[in-house]
Parts: sequence; structure tokens; C-alpha cells
Amino acid sequence: MNCLESSELTRAILSSAGIGLWMIELDEGKPPRMYADKAFLLILGLPEETLPEDLYNLWCNNVDLSYYEGFAEFVDQLSRGSMSEVEYAWNHQSRGVIFLKNYGGRNNEYTRGVRLEGCCMEVTEQVEFKMHLRELDQYSDIANTLGDGFDSIYYVDINDNSFIEFNAQGAVKTLDAENCKNFFEGLEQILEKTVYRDDWNAVKDFVNKDRMLHGLENDRTVSVSFRFFIDGQLVFYRLKAAKTPDSDNHIVVTLENVNEEELAKAERKAAANRDMAVISGLSDDFGCVVYVDYETLSEVLYRYDPLFEKLVPGWSKIDNFGKRLDVLVNTIVHPGDREAFCAATEPSKVLDAVEREHIYFVNFRLQVDGEDIYYQIKFVKDENSKNHVIAGFHSVDAETKREMASLEKAELANKAKSAFLFNMSHDIRTPLNAMIGFTDMAVKNIDDKAKALDCLSKSKLSSEHLLSLINDVLDMSRIESGKVELDLNPVDLDENGEDLVPMLKSLAEKKNVHFEFNRHDIQNRYVYVDFLRMNQVLINVVSNAVKYTPSGGSVVVDICQVPSQREGYGLYQFVIKDTGIGMSPEYQQHLFDEFSRERTSTVSKQQGTGLGLAITKRIVDMMEGSIDVESKVGVGSSFTIRIPMRIQENPEDVEQMRFAHSEQESVSFEGFRVLVVEDNELNLEISKDILESAGVIVESASDGSVAVECLREKGPDYYDCILMDIQMPVMDGFEATRAIRKMFPEKRVPIIALSANAFDEDRRKSLEAGMDGHLAKPVVIAQLEDALKKYLRH
Repeated sequence: MNCLESSELTRAILSSAGIGLWMIELDEGKPPRMYADKAFLLILGLPEETLPEDLYNLWCNNVDLSYYEGFAEFVDQLSRGSMSEVEYAWNHQSRGVIFLKNYGGRNNEYTRGVRLEGCCMEVTEQVEFKMHLRELDQYSDIANTLGDGFDSIYYVDINDNSFIEFNAQGAVKTLDAENCKNFFEGLEQILEKTVYRDDWNAVKDFVNKDRMLHGLENDRTVSVSFRFFIDGQLVFYRLKAAKTPDSDNHIVVTLENVNEEELAKAERKAAANRDMAVISGLSDDFGCVVYVDYETLSEVLYRYDPLFEKLVPGWSKIDNFGKRLDVLVNTIVHPGDREAFCAATEPSKVLDAVEREHIYFVNFRLQVDGEDIYYQIKFVKDENSKNHVIAGFHSVDAETKREMASLEKAELANKAKSAFLFNMSHDIRTPLNAMIGFTDMAVKNIDDKAKALDCLSKSKLSSEHLLSLINDVLDMSRIESGKVELDLNPVDLDENGEDLVPMLKSLAEKKNVHFEFNRHDIQNRYVYVDFLRMNQVLINVVSNAVKYTPSGGSVVVDICQVPSQREGYGLYQFVIKDTGIGMSPEYQQHLFDEFSRERTSTVSKQQGTGLGLAITKRIVDMMEGSIDVESKVGVGSSFTIRIPMRIQENPEDVEQMRFAHSEQESVSFEGFRVLVVEDNELNLEISKDILESAGVIVESASDGSVAVECLREKGPDYYDCILMDIQMPVMDGFEATRAIRKMFPEKRVPIIALSANAFDEDRRKSLEAGMDGHLAKPVVIAQLEDALKKYLRH
């Protein structure tokens, strides 16, 4: 950029001084862009190829949040035309927090928007030096303020063991900094004269420099409590060492009188012991109960789980909660849970959680002899004492494993359901392909009325079969129960075969596979059978045969009646034989397993779910039949299906009754007026065409609210019947029906639900809303006519 151009000498001088140049363009309709020289990019630790848009975002987004308000004010002042400067902390990607100082102003010669120009220098060392000085002043202020609370406060340089003493009084007199060159040795000498003998070894270990610094490597503070023997009495004190925020080379050591605190703690322990019996009785579910002082992590153990004592020797003798958790996590907590366990039980985390929620749970696993045992710690805040918490350990193994088993069962059920719905495409596409094919043929032969009608008739049969399949797939209760109830109907096997052959033949012809259908030796053609399931079985097996038979091959279907040992039943045999790719003996053992396929889609070039034959086997079993297969790789396969069917005793009467029923129930709809409430124009057109072709006068309403207004305006006697959609905008069918019933409580206009919702619960909801019937879409003309016959009577 021109604005950043300067002489080599100027750039060298600025770079050597640690000063980088930058320029920002803020144009309306464009993202902010920031341009910078090498020196500025070097300060930020960014590559030279950083894009201007990215550079602006990186510069702004890495400003430390505590400085962002001042930073934003700096940019705002520049934008308003004022010269300004700002000092702020910036999060460097490799160095951590650094401090930068920016100077800048606005270039008023730039007219396309706003251009800000300035320079930047790093001031990290200067800022940290100032902070160090302030820290020293603060320590002095703190020492003067807290002088009455601490007997001694020392600021110690751990490199040369020198120290600054802020206050010294009470049991330990002033250390002479001039004569005492080693803080640790001098402190040990003074303490040895006054510390109670029984506590001296612990104090001596604590003031050992190496041990103290080792302790501070893992914790910000370390401490030891002990007793002084003063004026004939034992007085409790605490010696504490802490890291300093200003330097890794210094620590602060304090000596504090904690006699009242320790006496109060002893009193609480005594009270806790008195209450132990009560607590034990109330905490039978908890194997270990601990009362924790989160100031020092000291604890009172009320009861302990024998499991822990067995697996963690000395568990009951631990008197520090932090140590208890450390021992637990390093021994029997599951390795996979250890990191999360440490994070969840970190003292500040626990205190914050119980302060907000009163109760806090930590769940984890124990690993015992290779077995996972689920455990839980329940933390409860002591409302009467600050920073005191009750921690209860108890096993949640049984309930957790029950929940996991239930969840796994539910997940498996959902997966099975999803897989079933996904893989049913094989069974759905077979009649769908026939529908599309015959519809295309009808369009091509529209001038040949006989041919077109024949194609449409076959397409209609396929659509009815497809609708039945979809209804079964969507019937989730049947899927979950693992069965579909058979619906036995009187069937003429000859007519059924004539209905089925065109669909099967169409499948074969599309692949140039010769198809042959033979029916012979059937003495009892009139039977009771679930013809939909029977056809589904045949379609599944035949479509598989066609799919795995190469072009030029053949598929033969042979149907006959064979002798039956069951009185009143005929045994019908269906043999489907193909010249396809065949199956190996190994695969034949798993042929009827769900989702099984011998070859991948890549090898066989055939897609499928592997579910069709599993469904076929289940249906045949439900029909109390059998299915067997003979196959040889490269030769073909032969499926033999045998199904027993109850023979009709008076087949002529069944046919005559059916036809006579239709003739007897013949009703003229001429002159009847029907209101069709439908928001979908295509569905409305179909309903109107069906009704008007029967002589019905049809009026329409686009939603429930319009229908209600029509009834309010024209009265209850105007319409002979109402066909009501359910899901509509503004007002649905249920609400509209309730409004109509409320409007005319004495006059009941027949209302029939006409909806895509086809489940039993949908029918029940329709009746509960006040409707008289429920028909499922797509509209089946015969069903619609039967419903109209029921309600449209003179």
C-alpha cells in the first residue's frame, strides 16, 4: 500500500526500534481491512501473507478482554478524527500475553471511507517491570493492613535465600536480615526454640527449602499446623508458603495464630462425633460420608465404605480430603475417568457448584479386578458454615447399569426401526416402478383407448399394493411388536394370478428377462388367504430372481395344488426358478437373515436392502407355510414356497353375495350437496371429480374457518355431508368440527374426515372431535362411495 511505503533506511530504523506501521480502511459495504509492514507482523507473530481482512480480525479478536473497552475507545477516537494512543494486553499465539502500545490518527485525505494510520510497539518488559514494583508496594500495604492477623510476613528470594520482613511479633521475633543471610536456616533456628516438641519434626520438614519448593510445584500454597508452648499453654499456629504472581523467583511465607480456628475445629469434630450415630442412620445409602473444610481440605470422616478400605489400605486413617481424592484417583478410579474426576472435584469447582445449586454430583467408575463399578460423590453445602461441604460416596452401579441396558435396548430398537424403514425401499420400489411404467405406456397410447385403459388398470393395481405396503411400514406398533396380523379374505387364486402377472412380467421385460407364469392342477381355487401378504411374498421372490438374472435369462413361476394332510385346507405350492447368478452353500445358511447379501453392490451391480427375503420368511411362517431354496453359483436358484389355505365351502355364494351386495347398495347421489374442506388444490380437484361424476353438487372451502362461516351463513340443512381435511392453515379440521357441532347442537350434519393421517389414533381423534367417519388419503373411490352411501340417503 502507498501509505505504508517508506525508504529502506526509515524501515530499518523503525524495525530496529521495535516499531511497526499499520493502516486500516473502513469502507461502507466492505469488510474492514488492515495493512501492515513486516515489523508490525513480526510483533504480532503473524506471517507476511496474512490477508488484510484476516489481519484486522486477528488484531481485534486477540485483544485481552480486560483491556477491550479502552481498545475500542481508541479506535473510536481515531475514527472521529482525534489523535490517540492506547496500551493494552494482546494474546500472542506462541508467547502468551504481551503488551502493546499504539499511536495513530485518521487520514482525512482518504475519501472512499475511513482510513486510520498509526504505529505499534511492544512494551511488555516495561509493563511487567511496573507491575513488579506495584506488587512490592502491595505486599507492603497488605502486610501493614494485616499486621494484626499475622505474626510474621516474609518476602523471600529463593535464588539467594534473602528476604524482606514486613512484620514480626508474637511467638517469633524479628529475623535480622543483615546478620541472617539464609531465610530458611534462620527461620528453623528461631522456631526450634518455641515449637512444641511433638510437632517439631513436621515443622522442621516444612521449613526445609527443597521440600517446600517441591510442594509448591504442585500447589499454589502449602502449609503446616502446629503448636507453640506459650506461658504454660499450647497455642495453635499455621505456617504457610505461597507462590507470588509477580515472579517465579520469590515466595511469601506467613506465620498466623490459628488457635481459635483449631479450637473451633476441635469443637466441631466433637459435635460431629456426637451426631455420627444420627448421620449414620440417615446415610445408609452412602458407604462413605465426609465433612470437609474447604479452606484447608481437613475433614471429619463419619463412615467409610469397606470396599475402599479393602482396596485402598489406610483409607479410614486419611484426614485430608484432598489427599483422599488423590489416593482414590491414583488407585482404583478408572483410568479413562481420572482426568475428568480431577477436574470435577477441584476445590473451586466444588465450592462454586454447591454455592449455586446447593447440591453437586460427580459420577465416575471404579475399576476393580477388571470390572467397572459405577460410583457417585454427592456434595452438599453446609448452610451454617462457610466453605464447609458434606461429601457422600455411594455406589450407583445397579441403577446405572439398568439405565444403560434400557438405553441400549432403546437405541437398538430405534436402529432396527430406522434400518427397517430405510431398507424397505426395495419392496416399495417394485410396485412403484410398475406404476410409473404403465403410466408412461398409457400416455404413449392415449389414442388407443383399450391399451391406455389396460395400462391404467395395471398401474392402479400396483398403486394399491404400494399403498398397502406403505401402511404396513408406517404402522410402528406392528413393527415394534415384530409381527403383522394376517387379514384373511375370500380370494379367487385364478383372478389373483391374473392381477399379479402384469406387474411381474413388466419387471422382467424391463431387464430383457424371459418371464413365464404357469398355473395347473388347482382343484380348489377359492380360498381364504391374506392375498396382500401372499402377493408380497411372490413379488419379493420374483423381483429378487429378476434382479439377479442377467439379460437373456429366464424366470419361471409355477403354481399348483399339492396333497394336504389338513382337513378343510388346500396346500398350494409356488416354485420360482431362475437362471441367475446363484448362491454359495455358505450364504444359503444366512439367506433369510435380516440385511444379508452375499455380494456387495459394487460386485453384483445390484442395489438392495437385504431385507426382502427376511420379510418373506417371516410372512410365510405366519401363514404356517414353508420356504426352501436350491441354488448353485453360475447356474441359478429355485425357491419352493408352500402355503396352506382354508378352502371356501360355498365360493359361488361368496361371489354372488359380494356382487349382490354391491347391486343392493346401489344409491343415486344425484342432487346431493357436499362441502369439501381442503387446502390442497390437487386433492380438491380429485375429490370434486369423483363426486361430480357421481352427480353430487360440490362446494369447497380452503380451510376450517371458511367452512365454519359457510355453515353459519347457509345453515345446517344446506349441506348433506361435509368432507373435512385435518391439517389446514388458519383452522384445522378438528377445531372446525368442534365449532360446527357447538354452533348446531340439535342438528348433526354428517362430517367425514378425509386426511393423510391414517393411524388408528388419528381415526380416534377424528371421532373424539365430533366427526362421523375417517377416510385415509389417497382417496380410494370404493371407500368414498361406501361412506357416502351411509350418509347420503333421502
